[in-house]
Amino acid sequence: MSQATAQDYDSPWKEALEYYFADFLQLLFPQVCQLIDWTEAPVFLDKELQKITGTAADGRTYADKLIQVTLCDGKKSWLLIHVEVQGEPESDFAARMFRYNYRIRDRYHKDVVSLAVLSDSSPAFKPDRFQFSLAGCEIDFRFPVVKLLDWRERLNELLNSTNPFALIVAAQLQVKLIPDPTQRLNVKSQLIRLLYQRRYSRDQILELFKLIDWMIRLPDNLEIQFKQIVDQIEQEQQMAYITSVERIAMQEGRQEGRQETLLKLIQLKFGIAPEWVETKLHAADRAQLDLWVAAILTANTIEELFSGRV
Repeated sequence: MSQATAQDYDSPWKEALEYYFADFLQLLFPQVCQLIDWTEAPVFLDKELQKITGTAADGRTYADKLIQVTLCDGKKSWLLIHVEVQGEPESDFAARMFRYNYRIRDRYHKDVVSLAVLSDSSPAFKPDRFQFSLAGCEIDFRFPVVKLLDWRERLNELLNSTNPFALIVAAQLQVKLIPDPTQRLNVKSQLIRLLYQRRYSRDQILELFKLIDWMIRLPDNLEIQFKQIVDQIEQEQQMAYITSVERIAMQEGRQEGRQETLLKLIQLKFGIAPEWVETKLHAADRAQLDLWVAAILTANTIEELFSGRV
């Protein structure tokens, strides 16, 4: 897969967890969902989470959320939701789950329920337990885990569900199972059509559209075709929600994300970047930014990176 069509899985998952938190639990962890008093608004503890999690040394990508909820008995509890979005099995995943749990407990003295979502394509990989035993000292840490691949036989159930998060899971599944861009176009169009057929509110349609659009990326030529399909769907449903202005704004948002990511990589490798670097980043198109991202690994200086010789 080329850099230009690489999937930015973590960002849509983080946004989806915050926007559709209750729907996420209801679909994937119903046993946890029923313990929560939903008349009390959940509190997202992003700053607290940042203090106990660092950047993965192996470059893996995670979508983590730490949320304070009120239980039906009135007690406060913290939920750590850990989504492995890189897509390949990780040998020390269970140890990571344990490490995050005890770090939160040690730093904040809170009871924590750890939940894991795995998006890889290996049926055999489903860690749900961290164990250690030596000289009479034992640790046995178990946590609920959902394997998205297990839903592949229940795809129709996802597509027919009234739970909006089901479409997000369906989109993630299709990305994993369907590598062909043309088939992805068909799947993406089907999911967008469902948004309109279910008569979601305008805000829900825009949010779900953004998440699905973010997850299922298409080459530029198919993006043009996809836009035409969306226009046709809106005409059929007489619901003009995804206007050209909003789609341009979404594209600009992704462009800004690329610029910010590349600037961070430059600063990590070369130190503080001169002003002309930001000017070049803002003036560059998507293809040029992707080329620079690929070249930064072998560039020895900032000047060499932008010279086009690497």
